[in-house]
Amino acid sequence: QNGLLALFDANIGILQSVRLTLVGTGSSTFTLTNTAGISQDVTATSRIPMYFSSSLPGISATLDALLPALLLEASTGPVVLAPGTTSTLGPIVSNESLVLDTLAPSLFSQPGGGSFYLYCENSDEKGLNGGKTAVSVNLVTQAGCGATVVYDYTPYLVSEPASAALIGLGVMGLLASLRRTRRIAA
Repeated sequence: QNGLLALFDANIGILQSVRLTLVGTGSSTFTLTNTAGISQDVTATSRIPMYFSSSLPGISATLDALLPALLLEASTGPVVLAPGTTSTLGPIVSNESLVLDTLAPSLFSQPGGGSFYLYCENSDEKGLNGGKTAVSVNLVTQAGCGATVVYDYTPYLVSEPASAALIGLGVMGLLASLRRTRRIAA
């Protein structure tokens, strides 16, 4: 998956800090089959590691150090399977987020703004405790990821001399307009 996020427009102010939040959601459905002639006590688990990268080189280096950036985990909890039965459990949903708030603001700021890509990849792993070789587990997962970026900045102020000059020009234009109106009426 990939998404497009906005860069900060350096023309509107000075970027003080950046908060990039990575989010992930996973769904795991387990199908457990007991081929033994006796009941089996089992717990099935899934792990969905999520890896992020970016089109901005400075961000990618930070994200690469977080391998994986998010780890979604789900468990069926203890399940008792009767002999020769199959049981489907799920979907079991798992969510996780990670806030990165120590990123260098200069990486996200450019005149006129713009955008950058954030990429997300995932895999899945399954586990089974109990049941020995008598229980098989089939795992179906779905996963999605996303991100938000929040910019904290100080806006540029319009200088007072420039504001006064603009107001003065406006007043002069109004006075000139009134003089023309009086001359036409006279």
